[in-house]
Parts: sequence; C-alpha cells; structure tokens
Amino acid sequence: MPTEYNRELFKGLVTPMNTTRWTIAIVTAVFLAIFGVMLVIPFMTKTLSDGVTSYSQGDFKTAMTTLAPMADEGDPTAQYMLGEMYRLGQGVKKDEPKALKWYKKAAENGSPEGQFALGMCYATGIGTDPDPISAYQWLSLSVLRLASWQSERRTLASETRAKIVTSMSPADVEKAKALVATWDRKFGSVTY
Repeated sequence: MPTEYNRELFKGLVTPMNTTRWTIAIVTAVFLAIFGVMLVIPFMTKTLSDGVTSYSQGDFKTAMTTLAPMADEGDPTAQYMLGEMYRLGQGVKKDEPKALKWYKKAAENGSPEGQFALGMCYATGIGTDPDPISAYQWLSLSVLRLASWQSERRTLASETRAKIVTSMSPADVEKAKALVATWDRKFGSVTY
C-alpha cells in the first residue's frame, strides 16, 4: 500500500497555483519555445545562395543536398543547377536524361539559363534525340530572356538557332515560332 504523505506537513510550503498564474506560466513557456525556435531556424535553413556558393566552391555534395529540396519545390535556379550537376557528373553520377528533365523544369519555370541549356540539349541530342523544333523554341526564348552580361550564351544560342533553321522545313520553322510566341506570352517578354 502506498505511503500517504501528511498534507498538514506540507501546508504552507506548497500552494496550488490559481488560474492566472497557470495562464502566465503557459504563455511564458509558449513564448520561450517560439523565441527559441526563431533563434535556431535561421541557422538550420539553407538558402539558394548557400547552394550556389557550395557549387561554385566545388562542394557538389553540399550543393546537391541544399538545392535538391528547392528544385523539388519548383525553384527554377535550383532546377537549372541540378541539371548542370547531372549533365556534368558533379557530385552525382553523370545522367544526361535526368539533366534534361531538370533543364526542362527550369525552362518551363522561366529560367533563361534553363531555356538555353534545354535548347542546346535538343540541338545536340544531349539526354534526348535531337529535336530542331524544340531547340529553336528554347534557344529563341533564351535569346529574348538572357541577361545582357550573358552575351556569350546569347550569341551561342543565336548561332545554334541559325544553323538549326537551315535543316528545318518552312512549316517546322512556323511551328517553332508559334511555340516561341506562346511561351513568350506566358513569361512576358523580358530583356534584361
């Protein structure tokens, strides 16, 4: 049988808390928990900048673990960078079809770099069979949307597109131009 304590012995030492004191204690505990989480989260959260920095420093494993969740959530820059990593075999096994998949997601989400990379894949058959209509489409969009400081890529996209046109039928060129117009309306014509 459990030993009962003598309530009279503890009278005065332990007093039950009233509702106001309980409310204050609970609110204080919740506030401290939220404040603690707010202090810790910034140090736990990786940003796109962290991923780009890791990539540029050659730390591809960290870049992959940082960028992959962002790419899965639809970030076009992270998607483009995963495409680069898979195309070049940086931190992952080289996988050109997987690179094409990520470039396509980036391109469709508005990344000019993704549009350029996807167009070059379709032009050269990286990760897919060559597709002149798709190559023309994505290279044209990248020419419209690449930043002015990306003139080398813009020039390469224009030159590649000009070579592709020579092998396309007039009907295919018109089809490609219609795709460019459709996607350009989606993104809004932007020249940086």
